[in-house]
Amino acid sequence: MNPTPKPLRIVLINPEFTPSFWSMSHSLKMFNRKAMMPTSALTLLAALTPPEHEVILIDEAVEPINEAVILSADIVGLTGMIVQRERMKAIAQRIKSLGKFLVVGGPWITVEEHYLDGLADVRFIGEADTSWPQFLKDFETGRHESIYEQKTRTDLTQLPAQRIDLLKLDRYLQGSIQMSRGCPFLCEFCDIIVTFGRQPRAKSPDQVIEELDAWKKAGMGAVFLVDDNVIGNRKALIPILHRLADWQKRNGYIISLHTEASLNLADDEELLDLFVAANIRTVFVGVETPNPEALMETRKLQNVDTRKQRESLSANASEHYLLERIHRIQSKGIKVTCGLIVGFDADTPIIFEAQRRFLKQSGILHAMVGLLAAIPKTPLYDRLLKEGRLDLKDPPDFGTNVIPVQMTREELSQGFVNLLVEIYQPEAYFDRVDDLYIHRRFYDHAEAIRVPNIPRWLQIKYLAISLTFTSWMLIKLLIHADDWSLRKHYLKRLYGFAKSKPYPMRYLDYVMESVCHHHFYRFSQNMLKGETEIINTY
Repeated sequence: MNPTPKPLRIVLINPEFTPSFWSMSHSLKMFNRKAMMPTSALTLLAALTPPEHEVILIDEAVEPINEAVILSADIVGLTGMIVQRERMKAIAQRIKSLGKFLVVGGPWITVEEHYLDGLADVRFIGEADTSWPQFLKDFETGRHESIYEQKTRTDLTQLPAQRIDLLKLDRYLQGSIQMSRGCPFLCEFCDIIVTFGRQPRAKSPDQVIEELDAWKKAGMGAVFLVDDNVIGNRKALIPILHRLADWQKRNGYIISLHTEASLNLADDEELLDLFVAANIRTVFVGVETPNPEALMETRKLQNVDTRKQRESLSANASEHYLLERIHRIQSKGIKVTCGLIVGFDADTPIIFEAQRRFLKQSGILHAMVGLLAAIPKTPLYDRLLKEGRLDLKDPPDFGTNVIPVQMTREELSQGFVNLLVEIYQPEAYFDRVDDLYIHRRFYDHAEAIRVPNIPRWLQIKYLAISLTFTSWMLIKLLIHADDWSLRKHYLKRLYGFAKSKPYPMRYLDYVMESVCHHHFYRFSQNMLKGETEIINTY
């Protein structure tokens, strides 16, 4: 008889992020939190691990790596995204110096398979939902492969709920749930379709509700739906949204949801209404650029009114088309955040002013501006490699590996930094805030839908909690904003908001916009002053 394999001790590591646009590193301390949200890769891998094995999760965003724990492990797993790659390598080098067995996977290794050659014993390419359990079986028999790559896409309806019980939950600001994977579009720069494909797959409504219940039990008040494009599979999404709407109504809208979607969400009235009913309060949209030639170049056709612009591309018409859709989403009470990109082949130095002007009209408060970057295995990378327009150094000069066509690399890099600085100057930022919260009162529609479904006693409870937390966060903000002119601006704008007689619960939202501003302002100013290198968030 073969002896029963001994249980394994598995340590899974998520490397720390360098400060970036979304890290909120300059504001998180006001919440007594270490990170925005956990990566679901670790908690899902833990759930996919047979119960006889012990799994320990280490997220460097909230705790340092304990070498004693590493030394006790049979297997050390390491994941990471593109912006984490340098830290991934440093961790991998340390783990190998300790003589431990190292497996690596995640978005970066999927597109740059040889990045950790000589350090990783096993590499996982793409999804690992079936290959991870198979590897563990192989490891126990001593006959594991060096590369694992699933032959078929994962059926998400067969996935277990993530093991959030293994997380240090009190160190995160919000939770995360992945409802679907994949995106149907063909954006030239995007690696999502490389990793997850163009046929979005979704979990069942029961699975989503099970995970939401777990976050509620954990006391989390906000959850990010980390789908690549939540509306990519409309047929699968509709029943999920109905279940979420029912859940929110029964639970007093206790958890606010936030997600990512393509701009064509604006053309679907049913989806917009279901977003409101499901308490989805924020949606991130990849706007990218108001330059129609750049949108066509990068195949972002969902952002182009192709019926009118195929023969004659008009910048004004393109801008109007984008703004109309953004405002349509906002009119439902859903806040829009966005990604903007500079450095397309069609971009000239006037793009920076065009982006600034567009953002001012949009009412979008949080815009992640990035330099166009070519990720390995994407169509953009392949094209630029053939054209000899890639900086193959890592890290590349000037913040991106793309060599632009109609401006110098210095012009692109400096224009990017200046644009970030300009849009997060207090005056410019709060002009957008006031446009959205005071002049357009964007939240009124959603409040009219949700508030009548909340019992009066619960409304009073929420209001008391909200006003108490608002006061506390305002005090924290004024303490941490070490620039007196910033403090003065925050108070002046809050006073102006109060004069507009807003719905009382929205005071907290306004103060939160100020807290967010503190991070964006410091982040952009540090790059301008040269206190940090150029950080390209993508």
